[in-house]
Amino acid sequence: MSKHITIRVDEEFHARLAARAAAEGTTITALVTAAARRELDPDRQRFLEAAAEFNNPENWAYFQERFGGKKSA
Repeated sequence: MSKHITIRVDEEFHARLAARAAAEGTTITALVTAAARRELDPDRQRFLEAAAEFNNPENWAYFQERFGGKKSA
């Protein structure tokens, strides 16, 4: 069973939500629900901490060297 909630946002934010939902071919409700699910995911913090640990100059240089931009022929 689903529950109904109401949130208030200003007109500019609503317009941004509507534009994003339209661009993704979804509804504002689905967009906001997906964002809330991501935020509440119990593994989110662990993932963010691992990503922060990985994100250092040495790893970034390797990534760019190995998988970086397109090479011209």
